[in-house]
Amino acid sequence: LQTADLFMTLVFELRHLSLEALKVLWQRSSFKCRDNWQPLIDALPSCATEACVVLMKEIIASGEVEEDKVEYFFWAFSFIPKPTSGMIESLAPLLKSPGASQSCFLGVTALLHRFCSAYNSCDEVPAVQSVMRTLGKFLGGNCTVQDSEGLGQMQLVLKAIGNAGLAAASLAPVLSLCASLKSNPIEIRLAAIQAFRRIPCSVRVSDLLPAGD
Repeated sequence: LQTADLFMTLVFELRHLSLEALKVLWQRSSFKCRDNWQPLIDALPSCATEACVVLMKEIIASGEVEEDKVEYFFWAFSFIPKPTSGMIESLAPLLKSPGASQSCFLGVTALLHRFCSAYNSCDEVPAVQSVMRTLGKFLGGNCTVQDSEGLGQMQLVLKAIGNAGLAAASLAPVLSLCASLKSNPIEIRLAAIQAFRRIPCSVRVSDLLPAGD
């Protein structure tokens, strides 16, 4: 019980800190001993402020912590109750990093969906547009893939786009092409259709209607 109380105290304290103060705290704890990281790493996702998310992103990008901690951070992004455009702006570059993991794509886009569920016209927010442009580039216009590795990556990107929900409306025309192109593998065509699952019906119907086949 005492441990739980201490943990919650740490979380509440973190919520009051600026990004600069959080960085100093991280540097001090990691400088002294790696074991000092653990309480901070556990508490940061529960903190859920913009400053905490930006620090989490910087820790991920630095490569300082083990892969399981990175996966824990990405998983936690899905559950941040009140995402901000600043969080999205901070996390967007991670999607471009070589070898970005499945949890990276799904964690960032889940946060995006939650943001868009709370804000009207979220597709006009520059940070949201940046993420969707990045995901759109992976599609290459019609989701054509060359090999099994490309197939797996394309399926992941399409799953992430579906995860992004309302934010993905701008990609509806490309998704429609991906689904209708008969030379695409059936897995890609199905994944493109499934990516429509959270896009508003008004967008979906107009883009899925064939122009003539």
